[in-house]
Amino acid sequence: MKKLLLILTVIGLIICLLVGCNTTVPTEGEGEGEGEGEEEVSRIVMVEVFTQEGCANCAIVEPIIERLADEYDRSEAIFVEERAYGTYSLDEIRDRYNWYLPNSADRGTPNILFNGFNTPHIHGSSSYYTIKSKIQTELSKDVKISISATRNSDATTTTISGTINNIGSTALDNLVISGMTFRNRGQVGLKYCVYNIFTEQQKTVASLEPGDSYNFSFTLEGFDWDANNFHGVIFVQDTDSSKKEILQAFYVD
Repeated sequence: MKKLLLILTVIGLIICLLVGCNTTVPTEGEGEGEGEGEEEVSRIVMVEVFTQEGCANCAIVEPIIERLADEYDRSEAIFVEERAYGTYSLDEIRDRYNWYLPNSADRGTPNILFNGFNTPHIHGSSSYYTIKSKIQTELSKDVKISISATRNSDATTTTISGTINNIGSTALDNLVISGMTFRNRGQVGLKYCVYNIFTEQQKTVASLEPGDSYNFSFTLEGFDWDANNFHGVIFVQDTDSSKKEILQAFYVD
């Protein structure tokens, strides 16, 4: 019996050597390209800096903001300076500032917000390393929304159209899709000065289930985007949350 088993074992080894022991041969294309075509979505930090002319602490912070804006790609962080008072101030900016900080005692300048209040904001003077650390903290958080958008412009009209997608695992409620335009005013601290906020055209999304999307479009009139070197940002914000979190932002060239 033992001799028979030994003979059968030897025969089996010989067969494996002759024809190979792999019994399953992948069909063409099987196992190839897994994960291909899936674009990784990174969190983007929208840094809002509320300032005013003649503010001593603003003069300290503004060059730091410009330095950081040069360090980060706009696929990582988008910086906007909103003049809360005085030159280049807008009704929309003041309304937004009041919404963020209902108590007037809190609305001194500068105030620096990172995706709303999702990371504790900075009031007053600060340092390069403190501001950078808050940006890094925000970059490390989970991404819940993706944004895609395109811009079409002529001499007087610009249209920005796109889509937001819920890429998270839970439903998102009470979302607002809005945007801003900004440009370099040619002064220190005004390299990313907000020119317009899309308050009147903002879109409200009551609920967005996982995997669902929502299309949006904004039409801006009365200026030449390309000739005047404008830039833009589209953002999705949870307006009902205590942190008023900006879930995602997207830079528009």
